Amino acid sequence: QIGAMIDYIYSKGSYDYRATKDLIWGLSGSYMGDRYEMQAFLNHWNMLGQENGGITDDLYITDPAQLQAGQNKIEPKAIPTNLTGAFNRVVGAQFYVNNAYKVGFWKEEEIDDSTTVETFVPVSSFIWTLDYKSGRHTFKNKVASERDYWENTYLNLDGTDDHTKYWSLTNTLGVSLLEEFNKFAKFGAAAFVTHEIRSYTQTTDTIDRLPSLPEGLSPYPVNKVPESAKQNLLWVGGQLTKQHGSLLTYEATARFGLIGDVVGDLDIDGSVSTRFKLLGDSVTITGYGRFRNEAAPYLMNHYVSNHFIWDNDFGKTRSFRVGGRLSIPHTGTFLTAGVENIQNYIYFNKNCMPVQHGGSVQIFSATLNQDLSFGPFNWNNKVTYQTSSEQGIIPLPKLAIYSNMFLSFKVARVLDVQLGVDCDYYTKYKAPGYQPATMTFYNQDEIDCGGYPFMNAYVNMKLSKTRFYVMFSHFNQGMTSNNYFSMPHYPLNPRKFQIGLSIDFAN
Repeated sequence: QIGAMIDYIYSKGSYDYRATKDLIWGLSGSYMGDRYEMQAFLNHWNMLGQENGGITDDLYITDPAQLQAGQNKIEPKAIPTNLTGAFNRVVGAQFYVNNAYKVGFWKEEEIDDSTTVETFVPVSSFIWTLDYKSGRHTFKNKVASERDYWENTYLNLDGTDDHTKYWSLTNTLGVSLLEEFNKFAKFGAAAFVTHEIRSYTQTTDTIDRLPSLPEGLSPYPVNKVPESAKQNLLWVGGQLTKQHGSLLTYEATARFGLIGDVVGDLDIDGSVSTRFKLLGDSVTITGYGRFRNEAAPYLMNHYVSNHFIWDNDFGKTRSFRVGGRLSIPHTGTFLTAGVENIQNYIYFNKNCMPVQHGGSVQIFSATLNQDLSFGPFNWNNKVTYQTSSEQGIIPLPKLAIYSNMFLSFKVARVLDVQLGVDCDYYTKYKAPGYQPATMTFYNQDEIDCGGYPFMNAYVNMKLSKTRFYVMFSHFNQGMTSNNYFSMPHYPLNPRKFQIGLSIDFAN
């Protein structure tokens, strides 16, 4: 098998200085033989987006008449923004190839009295996986006067040109005993060792740490952050799986860090499922659990840029999560619930700086997917309830709802039509803010977001191999409230008309 993909996105954005241009392409291939098999892909992405830093005053959305001498309407593109010359670019690539050589025996199977065929029965496989990743983040702001948007400026008063680069090379060697190669092998087992090299290159730290600095530059009382660094990491791990059989299936994987910054890291992940018949259909119940003890990422500990510099020594983050899933396809019911405890959680505070919470945070979440159908009428719903024991550390809306009601019918026996309305809604909470210079989300305790239904009216149509749609997005703008923000100072897209077309050329 060989394949290729390309995805190009270009948008000027609904608000000023929010244009984006993304180009993603990839190649893939695989070979599946009796003894040797291989899967490989190469993906590349180049994403460029303007950053406006949010609108200057939320009243332009909630009550524009206060700012415009009684004029109650304003064009979205006319709303002033905090930044006008800033943009982020993220460029990266991943090359992945997995090789497996299987050892086994040939088994004769009788088709009829005169015909037999030989079938290869694999017993074990030897695996080598190579994974190369690279990434580059650039933040630029050409307007020197806009540095007041940030509290500090360390490197250059005339503008910002931050660069952060990363690459990693991972090799994994493993051996596995395959499941059910004979009647005594009721499960599969594997052992592996993984070695990874990570390399980081950042903007050169040129801060003058003398007491007297040029006017406008900010002092920073930390050691010099190195321009480049490398990590050599080693893990060992194992896996047990049982994927055949209708009564019980399970999977468990464990990985332990031995060398480098990941010494003492532990990652254990497992699930177990069972199926049984109910109302003429299969019902699946799955339980899952995960324990992690992980070192902080390098860039959370060491980072340098024009507006943000930190040099931390964060400890390992520990998390434990257990939960379950219930699937009843006959009634269109899918239920997921879980609880998680996190210790030493790392997050960005209201100053947009990473900090580590020394205590524990508990999170509970439950999601119900329920699809209903009565003749041509369909009603699909997804309801999520979640709570955090520390809303100041991990803020979450209590309730999130997606509902989609539509009529499904045919016209002239050839045109499939879906005519409907959908709605996204979540309760109010202290939504994280966004920091464009680092592309991170930080906690804030001043502004509530949410409590607003975002609704679309649409018509989907399909004729043979051609699909097209017409949608009136955010048609309820201004009907109930004007407080439609996804996060502080970033309003949701205004009302707009959209159309789309898709043609399938497969034969």
